Amino acid sequence: MGTTGLTLADLPNIFIMIGALVALFVMLVILLRNMEVIGIVGEGRDDTWPRAMQPPRLLMQRVHIPFTFKLQENKPIGYSSVSSSISSTVRYWSASWWGAPVRDLHQTLWGTLPEILASKHLDFTKNPPHDEQDVKLSSEPLQLGPPPRTRYPLVVILARDQRDTSELRPDDTVALITVVHIRDDQCPLPSGIIAQYLKQANGHLSCLKQLYVSGEVGDVSSDVSPESCGGFGREALCCVCASAPLSRALLPCRHACLCARCLPKLDKCPICRSPISSYFCIRNEDEPLSDLKQNLTTNRRILNLFHYH
Repeated sequence: MGTTGLTLADLPNIFIMIGALVALFVMLVILLRNMEVIGIVGEGRDDTWPRAMQPPRLLMQRVHIPFTFKLQENKPIGYSSVSSSISSTVRYWSASWWGAPVRDLHQTLWGTLPEILASKHLDFTKNPPHDEQDVKLSSEPLQLGPPPRTRYPLVVILARDQRDTSELRPDDTVALITVVHIRDDQCPLPSGIIAQYLKQANGHLSCLKQLYVSGEVGDVSSDVSPESCGGFGREALCCVCASAPLSRALLPCRHACLCARCLPKLDKCPICRSPISSYFCIRNEDEPLSDLKQNLTTNRRILNLFHYH
């Protein structure tokens, strides 16, 4: 009758088996953790995405704009009457450029503030600082031809008085330029603002871009207009969790719809499903919602594309 037992020759095989089991266990743990990270298994943590996989954050600089120019809602827009509202916290010069050639406009805007004020195309009027005032602009009807066009129907320029520019910082705004489309028979697209540009003291020219804000339209405080707060009131919540205030604007689609906790969990915009290439903050987490209203300077109405070169 024989006996069974382990010999020294069997020990290497046992160690190999134990090592294989340990390696299999480690691989299983790593696999489960990766599945949790990408959202296949488990709820995950608030910061589930590794830092290397988050979309890059763009650092945006807040710029103070002393002027406001907007078209009055529910007022017809035509060459006989363009109803607008203007305000300014500084002394400024204003000019209306009817039928502005696109090339001449941009050549003028790339000049310095003294060159803009001295432009032969513009007839400026001096204005003191004032709160929001209604201003009506009018002109004889213009024949601009069918699109694509080489002239804008109306350009409104608000520029600082040069006497107030000695103590400006390089990034301070010295001019606000607004391009307005006026509907006619040959270009029947709705009238409205099609572009706004900021001219800074350092000579830089920027085109203002809209943010498309998710959220219900609610009550708006008296010192913040719907146009300046994105068209929403107190309910400006993340469209994913619906509990935290939205604080992140996505690029390139410019939908402001997520909070800081939900952004790292997504790689596509929940509104339009376009890939998120980067983002920027429109408020800090500790800022009150009233500051968010003041930070958003564009409304959420999507403007039509106009056929101009």
